[in-house]
Amino acid sequence: MEPSLIAENISKKFGKYSIINELSLQIDKETVYGLVGLNGAGKTTLLRLLLGILKPDKGSISVLGVNPWEHREQMYKKFGVVLDNDGFWGNLTIMENLAIYGAAKGVTKKDLETYFDEFWSGTPLFKNDKKVKYLSRGQKMQCGLCRAFLGWPSIFFLDEPALALDMTAYEHLCTMVREARCRGAIVIISSHQLDTIDTLCDRVGILRDNVLMDLPKSNGGNRWVIVTGDTDRSGEILKVNGCSEIVFDHGWHFTIENPETGIPHVVKELVLCGSSVLEVRKESAESSFGETIRNLYLNPPVP
Repeated sequence: MEPSLIAENISKKFGKYSIINELSLQIDKETVYGLVGLNGAGKTTLLRLLLGILKPDKGSISVLGVNPWEHREQMYKKFGVVLDNDGFWGNLTIMENLAIYGAAKGVTKKDLETYFDEFWSGTPLFKNDKKVKYLSRGQKMQCGLCRAFLGWPSIFFLDEPALALDMTAYEHLCTMVREARCRGAIVIISSHQLDTIDTLCDRVGILRDNVLMDLPKSNGGNRWVIVTGDTDRSGEILKVNGCSEIVFDHGWHFTIENPETGIPHVVKELVLCGSSVLEVRKESAESSFGETIRNLYLNPPVP
């Protein structure tokens, strides 16, 4: 089966500045894809290229079998989008705004009401008659998400969708993303919030130096931290005793298989070699994933 999203060797410059260079990407249906990178790395530019807002200088893009630069109406009806500009009419209520966008997507009034009742009844948006301009920042983000998931599109482009959400709203976002995935959609999430990426995404890519690289996800709790008093030899001891992906940042961060037996063995070897072991702990998923990204930018792995 051909992937629903294909980008082949695309490049984009703004003046003399190259933002994306020879980037290729394929994403299948039922995939949540996370996009990470530092500010200015090109994440939003990539989303705008895939949406057809920008035209690549080079290469080709196919989204749901269509070149997005052709701006076909039927293609956009299958898109769910959250970008930095919410695009709402401030003097209209939530439902008045949704009715306009629903009509543009071909969603009937009855289907809109059913969707709103079923998926948004427990949120601050439900039966909220305020004009959008009076809503909080987090509530406006929820409005954007509500519009994006309306009609259950085939592909979603979500730029920082968890921004300004409280804990309850964040859990609701996660529920909606998982529901979309179960319905066969592609969900692309660009975010600096690594817990969001690690929690929701099946695949992750990092934009760095105009290039997109595949990034390993956190590995089921096998990421550990050991703090020692001797930093000169500890890294090599970890390496020869079955540890991998070793990084030093206020302690030794590493991956190890079978930690039930592996961690005691590593601690024993460190002590036998004269290292004082001050702390041993398991990394949280967010910490592990964040460390992987930080390592790509700042810390070279132990050779």
